[in-house]
Amino acid sequence: MLVGAYGMFWDRSLIDWNAHGWRMLGRQGMNAGTIKIADFRKARGVYVLYSDTGIYYIGLASGGNGIGGRLRDHLSDGHAERWSRFSWFAFDSPSETETYPDGVLRNDHWAGVEEAEDKVVIREMEALLLAVASPPGNVQKTKFQEGSAWLQVADRTPSVQTFASLEHKLKPLA
Repeated sequence: MLVGAYGMFWDRSLIDWNAHGWRMLGRQGMNAGTIKIADFRKARGVYVLYSDTGIYYIGLASGGNGIGGRLRDHLSDGHAERWSRFSWFAFDSPSETETYPDGVLRNDHWAGVEEAEDKVVIREMEALLLAVASPPGNVQKTKFQEGSAWLQVADRTPSVQTFASLEHKLKPLA
């Protein structure tokens, strides 16, 4: 197995990148007793940055700062103003037993990346590319062997512009 967890099309504005002890939180489930929340900030893997028109940049995070650290770097480098959403594919997975004091799951670094068989790695890479690109010609979608999807948990309430709040700015056509 190569991909242990992944998140699709997360909104970068919903993470408080400047907070002391910032986190990149994802969740599975919603009800008490079944909900799991994990911090993926230090997970190793591949990430994709999206502009308003599609894929802008693809990168690898293999160091100690993980995917979250690489994304945070891109907030102040030459890519800063060119992306608003991101997807990530972790070669690690949330721990089943290790948590932070508030109950958020810690990240487990797997040795599985180095030990994976060629056939498994090839299928996992196909699943990753299909998840990122979603080509219309691919009717069957290869699935990750064990990796599961996580939904974003926001650090702040998103602001949305409604038509009613913008309507007064429209100029009537002459």
